[in-house]
Amino acid sequence: MTVERQKIILETPLEGAPRTDNFKVVDEKLPDLQDGEFLVKHQFIALDPYHRLAIGGRHQSVDGPLAKDAAPDSGTVGQIIASRNTAFPEGASVFHQGGWQSHSISDGTETRILKETDIPMTAYLGCLGMPGLTAYASIVKLADVQAGQTVLVSAASGPVGATLGQIAIQLGAKSVGIAGSDEKCTYVVDTLGFESCVNYKHEDYLETLKDKLPGGADIYHDNVGGQMLLDAFQALREYGTVVLCGLISQYNDPSKAINIPPGLIMMRRATVKGLIVYDFNDDYDEYLELAVPWVREGKMKLKEDIVEGLENLPGHFVKLMAGENFGKTIVAL
Repeated sequence: MTVERQKIILETPLEGAPRTDNFKVVDEKLPDLQDGEFLVKHQFIALDPYHRLAIGGRHQSVDGPLAKDAAPDSGTVGQIIASRNTAFPEGASVFHQGGWQSHSISDGTETRILKETDIPMTAYLGCLGMPGLTAYASIVKLADVQAGQTVLVSAASGPVGATLGQIAIQLGAKSVGIAGSDEKCTYVVDTLGFESCVNYKHEDYLETLKDKLPGGADIYHDNVGGQMLLDAFQALREYGTVVLCGLISQYNDPSKAINIPPGLIMMRRATVKGLIVYDFNDDYDEYLELAVPWVREGKMKLKEDIVEGLENLPGHFVKLMAGENFGKTIVAL
């Protein structure tokens, strides 16, 4: 069977914030399947901020910049349309790292057959996928959240922050969010169940944050870095825990990095931990045992920002890296 696929490749190197003309759509013929391989037709592609780092070779998941004519890697869900692997039959829906393209060939490595037909497939790109495992690793494995504690979450309307706050709530803690608009804050409180949420773009942001946390936060999960991380230490309780997960404030411009003064950590007697989600891949099944019922019962909600068509992927990625997304950023094919 001869199959042609479309894929997104880098047309010009990324300098600063990505632009749509940095990318282009190309067509290519796929090779014949070998024994043990199968062909997946993608239905949804996940876009994540870390892709900006990976394309430039600045992410721990890659060995260097994106190769010429290669599609960026990313999570996908789709259907197997041809197979020479008995464990992955034709017709099965799967989640794997298929990349920015219409089809991919896999040998089953890090590929999961999706058996929960009553749950939207796209959940495996968000709260049940890499963002969900990131949230679980942070709040449970690293921060060891306990009932009655207060958790502060940056980028609280995004897929990691929203999932983390909801996990904390399900485990008996209180969640306070930080987001970039009043609309997002309303969603975080009214839909996700956070106790409160503060818009960091307001002039009185820091004072409002302190008012919402009169006793300080026991745990702060940081997706942003930069000034927001420094500000969060002022709202942290003594002997609190900080989990460093993302640095989106400097993904487009590394010169915006801000160092954390050691004295700030010392004054708060804080414990600071770094998180790389791949260290927790062995905990994925454990997480799904908790989270799948929560999604099924409506206790964990997901919001998605979806655009249709592979040709619209570059523009959707530009929107994500400008902070204009609302929910998990996904491309539907």
